[in-house]
Amino acid sequence: MTTYRIGILHPGAMGVSIAANLHRNGQLVCWVAADRSPATAARAAEHGLIDAGTLADLCRESQLIISVCPPHAAEAVAQAVN
Repeated sequence: MTTYRIGILHPGAMGVSIAANLHRNGQLVCWVAADRSPATAARAAEHGLIDAGTLADLCRESQLIISVCPPHAAEAVAQAVN
């Protein structure tokens, strides 16, 4: 099986289940801890996610980026990655 470095934006209540499944299946899952809640940080740690440091680093180092966010935030998240 090929291992990929996958970035997840963001492992909140919705995104953590996707991130956890990817991690359980041998993928390296990264996220950005800056400006995220302690609850999100705890979920990320519980599921073995790696803090990429910055969004720019996550984008540069990931082969795939998955965005899981409420519809009202989708455009702002996409602009931040661009």
